[in-house]
Amino acid sequence: TMEMHMKCGIGKCGHCNIGHKYCCTDGPVFTYAELKKLDVEE
Repeated sequence: TMEMHMKCGIGKCGHCNIGHKYCCTDGPVFTYAELKKLDVEE
């Protein structure tokens, strides 16, 4: 899950950075359209 990468919860540490978004501040809920635009490694 995307939220398992969250550490600080305020976007400061950059640990949950996914492409140009931060899971802690921009998510953790994303629409399907937003997920398609993210550059995510599997």
